[in-house]
Amino acid sequence: MALALVSVLIAATALVAPGRISVLELELEREAVTAATRIRAQVLAEPEYVFDAFARPALAPRLGQIFDHAGYAHRVLRYELYDASGDLGFTSGRSGIDLGDDSAATPATAPGVRLREIKGASGPSQLAVLSLPISLGGEPRCSLIVYLDQTENARVLFNYFGLIAAITVLLLAIGIATPAVVAFMRSQERRRAEAQVRYLENHDSLTGLPNRRAFIEGLTGGMARMHRVGSQIAVICLDIDKFKEINDAADHSGGDAVLREIGGRIQSTLRDGDLIARLGADEFAIALINVTNLGDVMAFMNRLVEVLRHPLRVAGKDMLCTTSVGIALAPADGETAATVLRHTGIALARAKSDGGQRMCFFEESMDKALQRRRTVEHELRLALAREEFDVVYQPQYELPTEMQCGAEALIRWNHPVHGKIAPGHFISVAEETGLIVPLGESVLHRACSDAVHWPEHLTVAVNLSPAQFRDGDIAETVAQVLKETGLAPHRLELEITESLLMQDTDEVLRKLNRLGELGVAIAMDDFGTGYSSLSYLARFPFNKIKIDRQFIRNMPRDPATKAIVKTIIALGRSVDVIITAEGVETEEQAAMLREFGCPQVQGFLYGYPAAFDASAKVTSIKQRSSAA
Repeated sequence: MALALVSVLIAATALVAPGRISVLELELEREAVTAATRIRAQVLAEPEYVFDAFARPALAPRLGQIFDHAGYAHRVLRYELYDASGDLGFTSGRSGIDLGDDSAATPATAPGVRLREIKGASGPSQLAVLSLPISLGGEPRCSLIVYLDQTENARVLFNYFGLIAAITVLLLAIGIATPAVVAFMRSQERRRAEAQVRYLENHDSLTGLPNRRAFIEGLTGGMARMHRVGSQIAVICLDIDKFKEINDAADHSGGDAVLREIGGRIQSTLRDGDLIARLGADEFAIALINVTNLGDVMAFMNRLVEVLRHPLRVAGKDMLCTTSVGIALAPADGETAATVLRHTGIALARAKSDGGQRMCFFEESMDKALQRRRTVEHELRLALAREEFDVVYQPQYELPTEMQCGAEALIRWNHPVHGKIAPGHFISVAEETGLIVPLGESVLHRACSDAVHWPEHLTVAVNLSPAQFRDGDIAETVAQVLKETGLAPHRLELEITESLLMQDTDEVLRKLNRLGELGVAIAMDDFGTGYSSLSYLARFPFNKIKIDRQFIRNMPRDPATKAIVKTIIALGRSVDVIITAEGVETEEQAAMLREFGCPQVQGFLYGYPAAFDASAKVTSIKQRSSAA
């Protein structure tokens, strides 16, 4: 009723207002002032048009472009340009348009707007005369008189209140229904928005699968039922192997397509009541509810392997994706959803650390190992800051002359509580966390500094980690260390393993060539433990090959191993590469190597790793044997 009353008042006002209120004139004047302001601003923004008009009258018509830029070109009937003295400089002419009897204007000294109604004219019936004084640099330069057509505006405004009256009649018809309709629509919109928010809170926007939050909620409810009925739940975490390489090969849109396809395939293997979620990145989680025995888990894994073994079509290419899987069982591996999911993640990490494309069940020892690893990582960071690491050297001997030819630098951790710690207990953690880079640089610098004080014919060997190649410019680092320590490049040997060459071989070989250009020697360590040693020898001229200690250890009792060692030594002679046998611990091993013509040896038989002693003299094998 209130809306209807207001509508009637509006209609009455609209019907009587045109005859008694000069709203039309006020609106036209306001529109004219706006036009004057915009045109004047455009003139000030493009003063060159005014300068051209006074300098070259033939260019004066270009003033019309100012109105075009301001948006009023189609409504300007005529314009007049006066100089600072008030003399008319240019007029665009009447163009056959009747501007009324009093069309002559005077130069503008102050901004102004005059409205003019032309009755009985065949042309415009309503216009505004805009007086625009133009000042540049604070000085009056000219004035512009513009005749602006307002005929159409006047017609629209005159009919404005009649239109309101018509609309008011319509409002009277729908006035009562409108609030109810609006309220209903708002309610529906709010419900849709709330439903969308709830969906996004519990689902992954890329794959449409439930997210971590929804998975934990569902798993928590499932475990509550599990405790009541005495069943089991298997929680599985699945990670796509080398997903970064897939992203790089098919751009991120291709990677997104892979995630959606993998998620859909996993979902197709589930039973009613089982749960699935995308935890993030390329990791998915599955919960098999009401598992009776391990056979149920393996049956699911067989279904999963079957759907994932088919190639994926990505960016027009067929691509095979492998996965790593971690599995934990409830309640054996945890009483809560968070605990079981954490243990599943630990099992997944073990599967990936073992090379990927594996399935791994959680074991209690994994959790303890993870805790130990975190402790080692924390203490490693402190040890680097406190400089708790020592460098020791194991001698290397030339077998034919029985004289020392060099030494290999080895790191030891001088722990304040546990004492001396061998590298096997912390190097893997250092490599996984990236701490191996500063640690390796420290060993390199220390070894070169010590070797400077050795006899000129002795070399020093330093192991390089794959991380040092991956995370920095290793050639620049070595060059800087050699410059700082003063060690001759030919006295430095850098040892790498075959595992490094299996990672982005072309890039690694490029960096190895840069190291070779510095004059340092490159040795392949643990030769024979990889898969493609001979192909690496063909692609890069190594200076030395070190036979892995496991071959030397098994050589006396295994004819096949003995033949392999003999062949490697012969290979070294044929390609002019020095061969060093590592891990020589017995006279029997030494005698066999001497028989095969091995040029260099290293092992406990010839000396244990020891700290640098500047006063020590170079010894022969016989001297060491006598001292022992």
